[in-house]
Order: sequence, then structure tokens, then C-alpha cells
Amino acid sequence: MEKVLSKKVNGKEILLGNEAIVRGALESGVQFVSTYPGTPASEIGNTFYKISNLKSQISNLNLYFEFSTNEKVALEAGAGASFSGQRTLVAMKHFGLNVASDFLITLVYSGVRAGMVIVVADDPGCSSSAQSEQDSRAYSYLAHIPTLTPATSQECKDFTKFAFELSEKFKIPVMVRETTRVALQSGIVKLGKIVRGQRKGKFIKNPHRFVTMPPRVLEMKKELLEKIRKIKNEVSEKSPTNYESKRITNKKIGIVTSGVAYLYTMEALKEFNLNLPVLKLGFFYPLPERKIKNFIKSLKKVLIVEELEPYIEREVTRFAKDANPKLQIFGKNLLPEVGELRPEIVLRAIAKITNRKLNIENSIKIKN
Repeated sequence: MEKVLSKKVNGKEILLGNEAIVRGALESGVQFVSTYPGTPASEIGNTFYKISNLKSQISNLNLYFEFSTNEKVALEAGAGASFSGQRTLVAMKHFGLNVASDFLITLVYSGVRAGMVIVVADDPGCSSSAQSEQDSRAYSYLAHIPTLTPATSQECKDFTKFAFELSEKFKIPVMVRETTRVALQSGIVKLGKIVRGQRKGKFIKNPHRFVTMPPRVLEMKKELLEKIRKIKNEVSEKSPTNYESKRITNKKIGIVTSGVAYLYTMEALKEFNLNLPVLKLGFFYPLPERKIKNFIKSLKKVLIVEELEPYIEREVTRFAKDANPKLQIFGKNLLPEVGELRPEIVLRAIAKITNRKLNIENSIKIKN
């Protein structure tokens, strides 16, 4: 916890992904945090709980924290704080998002006042959450909630800060979706300055905005879809969270990836000493359509590396119909939809599309 609260501006600390999210929220001036404990998101609530019990720190940070009755209550409480003008973070595991979804969808319709970030931790492989192997990116489309997918501890911090700014600018909650390996990995994080939230909470009654009943609710949906179009064109297409590798030796085969799968991809390419073009998508929803089309338009083959459901693969397939109809698209025909990805699994997929042979050591690691 001492590292999370470090005052070394521009200094570096080794943090878990979840700890880096806490640091990002503190650097954003968060004033209200609510959660229902559940791994892989547990460290977020546990860290804020410890901070809230340090009287010297709590007086400096002007921060309220609670373990809520359940995830729906956590989301509702956080929304109330945001409606009242205070930056809010709500954290839960993937299964908890199902519990909170009853309120989530109407919340995105009504929007928020102060920045509101919802952190959701998925658990591919069910190493700690046995209820289901859920891909929470489905809610990005269902609820039309902007979604960021960090890969490293540094990105966990940076994306959290970016999510607060995005949320506040467009008056919409933003989801940061992490997975077990992102949440629980340790990495070097460059620190910024912790900001004390200064806003006094005051709720302003506004039935036109907060009452989601027909016919007004249909107008709200139109407004939401227009908001998503603006975020796509003004932010996602230009965001540095989406970037392409520059060192390229083979311009006919490319890879599109996201989240922790990006790290596995880069490890596999290093193993083969390959410099294929790689497009990393940190802004999952809305996806940067023009950027993806520009990336794939001159390729002959593209491999989509993502864990669980083939959401990006489906979108790339759709974009390719206009940008590159002859493009060969590989994804879940080479990679599993069940369980975590591993570097050796990605290595095998890259070997197949590049006609490379695996050496004995890597072959032993790979399981069919």
C-alpha cells in the first residue's frame, strides 16, 4: 500500500495491475469508491479499504470508500456520487457485472455528471471464479458503454486516468475491462501526482435526464448512440491506446490483438525473431474502424489474437468486406475460445500462418 501512496512524482514503483488502477484513480482525484469483493478484482477494494483506514491519508484525499451489499448496490451508490458531482470508481469481477446489469444499461442512457469508471475483472480459465467463464466485453455492445482493455500495469494506471477524462467529457460511464493476468501481474509503473478531490457533492434534480420512461427513453437511446459515434470518431480513431508496431519486415501478414494477448503475441514474435505488423487495440468499444481498415487493406493474412469470444475477429471480418475482401482471416480456427491463452498457444498459431517450424523446446510446451 505504501507504494500505491508514494509521493515520488515521476518516480517508478512495481505494482499489481489492480494496485495501478487504484493509483490511477487517486491521480484522477477520485472521491467515491464502492465495490463488492470478488477475485480477480479484490485488490482494488482491499487497497482502498486500507487507505480509508489511514486517518492521515483520508483527510488528505477527501475519499469515501464502501464495501457494498452487492455489485448492483455498489453501482447505484457510485452513480449517486457521480450525479452529485464527485469522481467515482466502482469495481467488481465479471460475474458481479451480471448482478449490476439491471442498473448499468439505464445508467448509460442517463449518463453521468462527474467522471465514473467501472472496473470489471474477467477470469479466463476460472482460476478463482467458478460460476462462469464470462467475456464481459459483451456488455460493451449490449449497454453501449465505452470500454478500455489494458495489457500492462502501466496501462492499468494510464487507462484509468484516461477513462475518468473520457467519462467526464462525454458524460458517460466508462468500463475498464481487465483479466486475471492483467489484474494480478506485477509491473513497473511511472507515477504521477496524487490529486485531492475538491468537489462538494450536490444532487440537482432533473427528471428529463434521470427518468427513463417512454417516450423520453427512446430519445435517450438516440442521444446515446450519437454520443458513441462522437467518441468513435473524435477519440477512439485518434487515441494512443490503439497503436501499430513500426519495425516491420513482413508487410503481407499482420496481427490484431488486445489486452494480455498482446504480451503473448510480442513474446511469440520475439521467439521467432519476426517483426510482423501488430495493431494493438486498447480502446475496445467503440473500435477504431478507419484505423483497422487502414491496417488490413494491404495484407494477405491477418491473425486476430484475443482471449475467449471472437469479438474483434467478427468486427475485422466485417471491415474486411470493404477494405480487403480477399484477406485471409485467422482467429478462433487456430486459437481456443475456452481457457486462458498462453504464449506457446499464440506461438503455434503464428507458426501456422507464417509456415515456421517450432523447435523442440516449444513443441514440448504446447498442448493440443
